[in-house]
Formats: sequence, C-alpha cells, structure tokens
Amino acid sequence: MTESKKELLAKGPLLIPMALVINSTKQLNWTSDTGLSEDDLNLIRKGILASQWYERSLMERMALAVFKLVGKDLLESAVQFGRGVMCETLLKIYRSPLTTHDPKEIISKFASFYSGTWFNTGQAEFTPSAKGGVFKIKDSEGIPCPKAFAPMMRGVFTRLVKENGGRNVKVEAVEEPLIQKEKIYSLTLNMSWE
Repeated sequence: MTESKKELLAKGPLLIPMALVINSTKQLNWTSDTGLSEDDLNLIRKGILASQWYERSLMERMALAVFKLVGKDLLESAVQFGRGVMCETLLKIYRSPLTTHDPKEIISKFASFYSGTWFNTGQAEFTPSAKGGVFKIKDSEGIPCPKAFAPMMRGVFTRLVKENGGRNVKVEAVEEPLIQKEKIYSLTLNMSWE
C-alpha cells in the first residue's frame, strides 16, 4: 500500500495581491512565457476568495508570472511588491491581529498565521532578540517560489515593522543567494530595527 502525497495548498489572501496585478494588466499576455494557463486565468478573473484554499502550485505560477512580466525578474521588484500590494492586502484582511504597535508581537503573529492559516505545510517561528530577531520557515516540500517569495517577505516584514514603530529596519534573507540556483527547504530572515 502506498501513501498518497499530501496536496499542497495556499489560502486566498496570498493569491489575491497577484490576482489584482494580473487583472489590472490585461494588456499583458499572461500565458505566453509563463506557467499560467487559460484555465488559471479564468479562475483568477472569476475571483480569488480570501476564505478559500487553492493549490499552492497556482499561487506559485501566479507569483512567478507577476515576478517575470511586471517585476522584470528583479529582486527589488519583489521587495516592492511585498512592501506594497502584498502587505496592504494582508493588512486589510487581518487588520486587527496585524497591528499591535509592537514589531516583535506582529512578527510572532505572522509566524502563527504562516503555519495552518496561509499554508497547509511548513512551519514558521520567530525568535526575538533585543533589537529584532530571526524569522525562520521550514518546509519539507520546499519554500514556495523562493525566487519571488524570499525578497517579497523582506518587503512585507520591512513594512510591518515600520508601521508598528520600528525604525531603521533591515531584513536580510540568508538563503537569498541560493534561490536562483536550487530548491530551498528553509528560509531564514534576520531582522533588526531600532
């Protein structure tokens, strides 16, 4: 008897920001040179629901397509996307839990959302330090679309910390030099602020 592989899922709030970009740039050919299919586009145009689970592979195809066509494969574009559209969407959906005026508390809450609320695989934890901390994600299935995800996370955390009282925020992704070369199974974000 063989064990069936667990279906990898991502929750709607993680797909909504990319759907907003895809739907607002209809002049781009989203199926040419990306992993998106016409079926994917039909689903995206129909509407992504915050309360629904989607195949993680759809989220990954959307992320890589947006990263390529709109972000021009630039890491800084993914950082800006995280700081802008992604963070704004998460703040609208989770306004109350993601605003505490304590950067360490908000990053801890973000870690608890990662495991089970946003993804059905992987674990995230935040270890605070005197002036920041370490946010670590581990996933035996691999970090989702790390090429776009790692820099996007830097942008999200920079904004969350700033909006909750942190100044001179620095977020570095330890594995970022590897993301263009290999699949990664952990992502470590070292954060510091005043």
